[in-house]
Amino acid sequence: MTMNAAIRSGLLLKGGHVIDPANGIDAPMDVAVSGIKIAAIAPDIPSGSAARVADVAGCYVTPGLIDLHAHAWGSLAAMFPDEMCLPYGVTTMLDAGGSGWRNFDEFRQKRIVPAVTRVFALLNIVGAGMAGDDAEQDVSDMDAGATAE
Repeated sequence: MTMNAAIRSGLLLKGGHVIDPANGIDAPMDVAVSGIKIAAIAPDIPSGSAARVADVAGCYVTPGLIDLHAHAWGSLAAMFPDEMCLPYGVTTMLDAGGSGWRNFDEFRQKRIVPAVTRVFALLNIVGAGMAGDDAEQDVSDMDAGATAE
């Protein structure tokens, strides 16, 4: 995308190093944001074209990153999605089996729904999820039918 003189953005990220593999960009660029969409990416977008300008020189600007193995539920190491993701540029995470079929609804209500971060989840075959070694080895709580349902 290039900046058209008629385009007015709400936010201009000025002077960052843009890495956007999908569009073949790996260079210092400015990024104009309008609402929740990228309006333009160009080497030197005029500061006057935006309501706010953020100097991001010395920073990398990337599309939202994805954490493919995280724990937001069940594990002692579990953290709230927004606290463990957003400060690091991660906008989407995959919970790696923290909840099971017995407690997924609670996980959804307490972690997934309130999060700004997009949260996907793998469901643990153990009904209790990652509740410690004893629970995770309890074959009587492994129910493929309930998990699939």
